[in-house]
Amino acid sequence: MRFSHRAAILAVITCSISHPAFALHRTPVHALDGYRCMALDAPERIMMDFRHPIPLQSEPRDGAPSIAPALAVLPVATDAPPTNGYVRSMTLALRPGWVSTRWLKAYDAVHPGMTCTPYVMNDGKLGFVFGRATQ
Repeated sequence: MRFSHRAAILAVITCSISHPAFALHRTPVHALDGYRCMALDAPERIMMDFRHPIPLQSEPRDGAPSIAPALAVLPVATDAPPTNGYVRSMTLALRPGWVSTRWLKAYDAVHPGMTCTPYVMNDGKLGFVFGRATQ
């Protein structure tokens, strides 16, 4: 029995029409209690240095190993004071880390009129809900 290329192409097209792929739409599940949004606010030369990004570190001290680059908007713990000039934050996978307060500002100071709330998303990862401040 021979199977032609035309039949193979037709089979692929038929399968993709009858069985469409569904993308996971990320949706917020619950707010990340004990955290608030902060924003990186460093000079452009620091923010644009992709070889040496502002790190999220494994410990609250200079020279600690970097676990990931810090996000431009990141959650910062509200229940823990800064330690050695670092505040507790986390990666997109919710892994805890520490970021220097040197480059941090309140989210609404960097983005006036806007709000930000850190959330756990339906895929179990970190996400944010952004909005406009009400007056």
